[in-house]
Amino acid sequence: MEESADYKKYMDDIHNENQSKNPPQKIGIGEIPAASHIGALTDANKSLRRKIFDLYTIFEISRHLNSMLDVNSLLDAILFTCIGQMGVSGAAIVIRNSDSGEFAKVHTKGIVIPDNINLRFSMLGPLTRHLSRNSRPFLMRELSQYIPGGSDDHIRLKTMESELIVPLIAKTNLIGVLFLPAKLSGDFYHDDDLEFVSILVNQLSVALDNAKLYESEKKALEELKSAQKRLVETERLAALGRLSASIAHEVNNPLGIIKNYLTIMEKSSPAERDMKNNLTVVHEEVDRIAGIVKQLLDFYRPTLDEPQEINIREVIKSTLNLMKSKFEKAGIEIIEEYDLVSSRIIGTPDKLKQVFLNILINSRLAMPDGGVISVSARENDDFLEIEFADNGRGIHGDDLPRIFEPFYTTRKESGTGLGLAVCYGIIRSHDGEISAENNQDGGATFKIKLPLAG
Repeated sequence: MEESADYKKYMDDIHNENQSKNPPQKIGIGEIPAASHIGALTDANKSLRRKIFDLYTIFEISRHLNSMLDVNSLLDAILFTCIGQMGVSGAAIVIRNSDSGEFAKVHTKGIVIPDNINLRFSMLGPLTRHLSRNSRPFLMRELSQYIPGGSDDHIRLKTMESELIVPLIAKTNLIGVLFLPAKLSGDFYHDDDLEFVSILVNQLSVALDNAKLYESEKKALEELKSAQKRLVETERLAALGRLSASIAHEVNNPLGIIKNYLTIMEKSSPAERDMKNNLTVVHEEVDRIAGIVKQLLDFYRPTLDEPQEINIREVIKSTLNLMKSKFEKAGIEIIEEYDLVSSRIIGTPDKLKQVFLNILINSRLAMPDGGVISVSARENDDFLEIEFADNGRGIHGDDLPRIFEPFYTTRKESGTGLGLAVCYGIIRSHDGEISAENNQDGGATFKIKLPLAG
């Protein structure tokens, strides 16, 4: 086979170098001077073959991971990849939180982190500052001279039994840190391992950055859709409110006149029993119309009282006391659960009581044979979450999306369709949210979310 020019040049260079370092010597029988050259070529060939294999592996892994857009799934895949490729029992990764700037989102596989260990790495801590400046993998024994013993970062690294620490760099920014323990084989990490994991993690960093970008875009789109939906609802309710106020103004005056004249007729004429009965019916219907008008007015201007700081637990308990006797007669048990620290909000007690009362009445009507109503309240970040859950017949699937619409009612014979619409308006005027859903085991749950005071 004809030798290539590059190969001949490579062999000549090796020969000339050896000639200058080692002058020709007499050799015995059986000694082969080319053996050392062959050994060097074999080692170089093995190293080249490993690099080609590593690059092909990284290419295939990157091609697969770049198609993943869910951050949690991608983190799982990254850890499993590192465990398999590096021959370790587990791995951990800490991702930077875009809001706080801390490296606080911890993902682990095969590594158990004690509950009393806080794996939050500050951007100003010695570990992240050193990795940001150098942007390459470090063995634990190398980092020891940069991270003071006994410091929080040092304790965290020891807790995870980290042997190799690898920064995840995307667009020159540190977005995460990968922690690998010692190899299962007991071998040390060699230069080839560090080079391989460095290239691998660079590719993984790009995939992770893309996934986080996709997730943030998706979240922004969902928030935009939610804002558009709220805007449409607000405009629709405002338009209906203006119409309601106009109707209320036009109807209220003649209703008052009719009622006054009915009262005069009832007192002045020696009417027969039937006439008195008829007048009673007319009175009731007029009162019913007046009630509808009042609800229309409440719907248009749900808050007339001055907002104040109130204890929501006291408002809930006060509402439950109003319904106590009716619940006992109906065979309904009330279960209360509160997980509150301050439980104080800014609002109007009477209006919120009206909301709670309306929900409780709906639950009672949904349980004609008795049942259980669970009332709970808890604090979640800066919000107060209140739930009223019953085990009644629930809400029909077709009705559920429309129960807060004005004039939509499932009680055709007696409902006006304004009760829950008024509740919706009251909660929105408190900068809160109200929703309803059916429970898996029967019944329905109304959820209210209100901002805490201060």
